[in-house]
Amino acid sequence: MSATFTRAVRYRVEAVCLTPLRTGGADGAVETVLRDWTGRPFVQGTSLAGALRDWLADRDPDKVEPLFGSQAQSGSLMVSDGLFEAAAEQQTRPRLRIDGATGTADDGGKFDVAHIAAGTKLTFTLTWLGSEEMLEQTGAVEQMLAALHAGEIRLGAQKTNGFGRVSLTVQKRSYRMEDAGDRAAWLEDREDGTPLTLPALTLGGQVVFTLTGRADSILVKAGAREMRSSPKGGNRNVTVPLRENGRAILPGSSVKGAVRARVTAIAELLGMEKAVTEELFGRMNRRGENPDNGLPGKVRFEDAVLSGKSQEISRIRINRFTGGVIRQGFFVEEPIRSEITLRITLPEGETRGCGLLLYALRDLGLGLYNLGSGGAVGRGYLAVDTIRAQAPDGAEACLRFDQDRRCTMEDPSGLFARWLDAVRRDEA
Repeated sequence: MSATFTRAVRYRVEAVCLTPLRTGGADGAVETVLRDWTGRPFVQGTSLAGALRDWLADRDPDKVEPLFGSQAQSGSLMVSDGLFEAAAEQQTRPRLRIDGATGTADDGGKFDVAHIAAGTKLTFTLTWLGSEEMLEQTGAVEQMLAALHAGEIRLGAQKTNGFGRVSLTVQKRSYRMEDAGDRAAWLEDREDGTPLTLPALTLGGQVVFTLTGRADSILVKAGAREMRSSPKGGNRNVTVPLRENGRAILPGSSVKGAVRARVTAIAELLGMEKAVTEELFGRMNRRGENPDNGLPGKVRFEDAVLSGKSQEISRIRINRFTGGVIRQGFFVEEPIRSEITLRITLPEGETRGCGLLLYALRDLGLGLYNLGSGGAVGRGYLAVDTIRAQAPDGAEACLRFDQDRRCTMEDPSGLFARWLDAVRRDEA
């Protein structure tokens, strides 16, 4: 665009983190979050712009260069850094990297990921500069804000593991530079905008899977044990559930790991290439002769809140060779009995991926695999009631399970049928 502008629109955005938000620096350290020189956590403007640009590029690529620029020209949209409130709380979440081939933990695979807590506020500004003839570009800007508010755009890292979802409150202020009052307001950077009602999304959309059920016993272990007094005197260490903001949670990363393993097994059974699951769930960067920067996943998992009752369970470790108790093998765990709702999304165009995900979730309902730890002692197996899927056009379908895990399908719109046909077409 030229060096001058006659119209400007400023969007002041207050975002509330609905899920944890991970923002990191270039050093790759996962135990810390990115902070400015005062120690305040923030999200870089380049990160915000990249998230918005990637979403728009998938849905309306012709508008990307005019808004965000290119090597040949500057764009009409400026994105500020996003500042968290001064009292933002940093939390850490334990993670375990699994070897996909063996199903066991990688060497050195245990690590902690730092993030900003859910409920924290983040503020940033989008500023559009142009002319009367270019004003229609602001429609794309407001579509991006609507997508961010709807959860289609996530911020920061760990997005496929449930991080980075926000809700927005937006103030909009338009300026005509021919008007003296608007020029003064622009130069003084007055906060005198009016609330913006975000538009309905018209560019693309997400398929949403919602699984409802319950677990009699489920445990995702916290990073540290809790010291408690024993009824018989003294103290004991108790392995407790992972909690954040006072609530026990089933992390999206834990659900993702289990579902990914099942999708991989199904794809292999059908003779599909490894790249099929990598395109859905992503992969880490490759090193060696053919290095690359990895592949981002398309399937997104939400954390599930566990609101039921917990109970201490005492166990002992047995020596598999002698059959006797291992010395100091007594330990205590605190699993939870809870209702569970899982929410999983992926782009509507991924028909084959939707079919594979449907198979994997059906197997979860059939009790063929578990979530969390302790599967060998019966933990993490869900009694699923329903698995619902909804497409952006409103089409819906459902799997229902009875108390004996028998499954029935309701597919009036043919949604499931289209997905399963896509899987069969790619079957080797």
